[in-house]
This record gives sequence, structure tokens and C-alpha cells, in this order.
Amino acid sequence: MDLSPADWVNASLTEALLAREGPPLFVAAKLGCVAAVKVMTEAGTHLEVVGPKQQRPLHAAAAGGHASIAATLVSAGCEIDPQDEDGNTPLIVAILNGQAGPVELLLAVGADIDIARVDGLTAVHIAQLPGTPKGIQELMLLGQDEMN
Repeated sequence: MDLSPADWVNASLTEALLAREGPPLFVAAKLGCVAAVKVMTEAGTHLEVVGPKQQRPLHAAAAGGHASIAATLVSAGCEIDPQDEDGNTPLIVAILNGQAGPVELLLAVGADIDIARVDGLTAVHIAQLPGTPKGIQELMLLGQDEMN
């Protein structure tokens, strides 16, 4: 897709405003700014910028329940299973935050359910913890079935 000069200006201004709080793409993903994420990914912004605790924009989108942003990032070619400083993948972060939309999306695009965190727990273990929404537990069971 070709961006007009106005699109480039908008992308630059968006990045400048968001940069006050961290890497612009990370902040936009965290805040749920769908248009900003789309503009930045189309403008070629680096997808693997690192925010707090070594989290990437996909972690931020998953934690906030922003499935459409997660889909935009995945479509743009971001890593699906990067780990933060605690070993959490975006899938694990989505489960921990009770976000079924991102869990469903990440499972659909092939997120690895067997990657272990620093403490040895995987997405499968975390989904079985008390307090995990039943819908997420069911999605994880389906994900396990598809892996076998």
C-alpha cells in the first residue's frame, strides 16, 4: 500500500506523541489505538520494539484484550511467541489477563502453548489455574487437541 505525504505526516506525528510513554507502537497497542497501529505498521515501523519488562507490542495488545490490534501486528509479520523478562509469551499474558479474544487469535495463528516461563509454567498450566475464565480454559483445551 502506498502512503500519501499526509499519511507519512500523520504517522510521524502519531509516533512523536506516543513516544512520550515508551516505544510508539508498544504504547498504541497497549492503549488500543487501532488506527495508530495500522498507520505505523503500514509505514514500516519496527514491530519488535521493546517496552517495560521486555514486552513487545503483541504482549501489550494481548494483555489489553485488543484482538484487532493483535491481528494487525500478526498480519504485519511480528513474532507470535516472543518472551518477556519473565518468560511470558503474548498467549500467556492474554490468559493471565483473562482476554479470550487474543487467546483465540493467538491459538488460531499457531502460538506455541508449550513454551515455559522462567518459573517453568506453560500456557497450558496457567490456563488451569483457579480464576481463569472458563472460556479461556475451553479454548486452551481445543488448542491442545489441535496440537495432538
